[in-house]
Amino acid sequence: MKKNILVILFLALLLIVTKNNQQVVKATPQMDALQEAQTGLSEAPDNLGLDGDQFIVGDLSGYGSAKNSAILQNSSSHSTGTTYDPLRAIRMTNYINQQGSIWSNVDEGNFVDIQKKQTLSLWMYFGPAQHINKNDGFGDGMAFVLQNPSNGTTSFSHRGTTIGTGETLGVWGIDDNNKTSDPATIASTAIPNSWALEFDTNANNSETSGNDFDEGISGQHIAYADPASADTYARHHDLLNILNNTNYFSMNHQGIQNVTLHDGKWHHLTISWNPNTFKITYKFNDKNPDGSKGSNPITYTTDKIQATEFGGHSALSSNKLQWGFTATSGSAYEANLIAFESIPSSVEAEVSSDVSDLTQDKTITSDSTNKDVNAGDKLSVNYHLKYDSGSDKWLNNVATIKLPSNVTYTNGDNNQIVGYITYDDGSKEPLYTSEIDSSTNTLTHTIGKDLSSSSPNSATISINGTANDVTSDTKVASVRTQFESDNLITDADTPEFTIKKLKPISLKLNQSNMTVDNKQDANLTGTVSYDDASAVDNSQVTVHTNLNGKDLNSFKMSDSSNASSATSGQLNFTITTDELTQPINTLKVYVEDDDGNISSTSTVKITKKGSLSLSVSDYSFGSINQATPTGLISRKGTWNIVVSDGREEGTTDPWNLSAASTGLTNGDNAFKGGLIFKDSNGSEQTLSGESAVEIAKGYKTITGDEKTNIGQSWNSSEGIMLKTNGLNTSGNYSGTVNWTLSESI
Repeated sequence: MKKNILVILFLALLLIVTKNNQQVVKATPQMDALQEAQTGLSEAPDNLGLDGDQFIVGDLSGYGSAKNSAILQNSSSHSTGTTYDPLRAIRMTNYINQQGSIWSNVDEGNFVDIQKKQTLSLWMYFGPAQHINKNDGFGDGMAFVLQNPSNGTTSFSHRGTTIGTGETLGVWGIDDNNKTSDPATIASTAIPNSWALEFDTNANNSETSGNDFDEGISGQHIAYADPASADTYARHHDLLNILNNTNYFSMNHQGIQNVTLHDGKWHHLTISWNPNTFKITYKFNDKNPDGSKGSNPITYTTDKIQATEFGGHSALSSNKLQWGFTATSGSAYEANLIAFESIPSSVEAEVSSDVSDLTQDKTITSDSTNKDVNAGDKLSVNYHLKYDSGSDKWLNNVATIKLPSNVTYTNGDNNQIVGYITYDDGSKEPLYTSEIDSSTNTLTHTIGKDLSSSSPNSATISINGTANDVTSDTKVASVRTQFESDNLITDADTPEFTIKKLKPISLKLNQSNMTVDNKQDANLTGTVSYDDASAVDNSQVTVHTNLNGKDLNSFKMSDSSNASSATSGQLNFTITTDELTQPINTLKVYVEDDDGNISSTSTVKITKKGSLSLSVSDYSFGSINQATPTGLISRKGTWNIVVSDGREEGTTDPWNLSAASTGLTNGDNAFKGGLIFKDSNGSEQTLSGESAVEIAKGYKTITGDEKTNIGQSWNSSEGIMLKTNGLNTSGNYSGTVNWTLSESI
């Protein structure tokens, strides 16, 4: 019996101990807020980390009891980084009734140079989609601020020692007095000489003083404005208290973009300053935390930012603007976190990408209208890196290159070099296939040389490949490559392109060897067809010709010279006699359609028949001082009348040379007599203008160019002579002999 009692007592004691161990301390909203901030911090995307010397936590000590909630943190939420857990992000706010500000350290070279292109790239976190306590609200967001450095790091919305909270986001004016009627009074409490881009998680639109800056806006949003301008604020009468003459103010937001901010995700932001236009372009959600391209990015370019917003041109003599972030919370809270990828004054650089089709000799960019390549085309995927400006070198740059799909990356050589990095100083470094992870289609390479304002200043990465054979036209999606260095993380997207299924095209000419007369054009005909028997659109097929090693002008089949060109696949074109400069001319022809499908090359030998030509030198007769009414006057010297026979060997047709004359004259005086031809038999024929007289006849007797000098074969009593038939006045008589050289048939 005693034993049973002991067991019962032991069990009772055990129950008591167990009950005591199950007691749980109830969480507070502040603990929830810290946990939410820690969750966001632990999920921060890859970033540069933080150099504490480059930032200054704002000094809010002059604003009553206000404390700056902004701190630099590592992944363990500590504000002191270590070598194994460095500073990674800035926590602006995380709980109710907080104010945070962080500013670039201008003295350490962290500023925006308004004379240069400047880029700030970062990640922003605004808390979970809902709090651990679902009934808790969200507020209020953050603002990116540019200000005149003379403001200093005490900049924050304030009126005297009263600091701005809630809807001010720490940069806009304070509307906490419903008796205020002048917008300039509100503007005077904003950060002066500044410009701001807000990321507002709480739409303040209750139509009451201190809570209506977002009138007309529903939900979370991005917008910009000039904080210290009276034009930014609009006065409204409080209709519920009209007898008391009370007011409230809304803001004239610019470029409102509705967007979800607190969703438990990190959001990427790229801010670019254009020194030529004084405009800012921002991209929001342009990248996912895993580095991939954002699916629904917002891109917006502001109106021109005026120098007066920073105090005027004289106040900007240093060409420097200080940048930073402000944040506030009121009765609601959220974790507002920031992590950086690039600092504008450290390294300003740009990367672009394109794809070269080496087979078709064209380059595809994101703006190209024709983005087609053919299966089997030789391709080069290119990345162009350029250092623009900065206080640091672009160093220790690791390229993680995501390669486009459906391309085989190899040069086909034994050394396994798949591409090169070519620097603008003329040097090159190889890229190897062993650097490609085939499971992810990613090439990882540490760029060997730092880029800076001195040489090398730029580099081009080219990776070679061959478009795969595809069974149908295949679209290759854009892929993103990341370049990560000690002082810059940036990306580049390849252009999308389409690999066209091979569509073999054939050319069949109706001629392979042809002979044309000396002055005759060569007319060629043929048929173009696809191996799959699909119709040929002549307007989309280009004919390429090469004659005797020289490329002639290409032309579309639809532009060829006869009516049959309108018939699908029918080709007709002409090589002119002037282009046929050789006795035997070699013509090479191939066709190419607009998709880059190329036929094999057809060759035609065009033989040009040899020509007959005549060369006649100037000639004259002897002097006539006095002449009898009739008589023959001999030629003066040898007349060179040369027939050149370049006709092809074996020609049996003779050539004939004939002559005719219109007579001789001396001014208005006609010569009494005229030219005659006297043959070796003594027969005479008059050279008149009415009919030609045969002078000579010959045959082709040798290979090559055969020359016959007819004048040299005449003796003094034969050939062309001058015959008088009366007395002629002394003087110089001249006339024309018309020679005709022909081929008898």
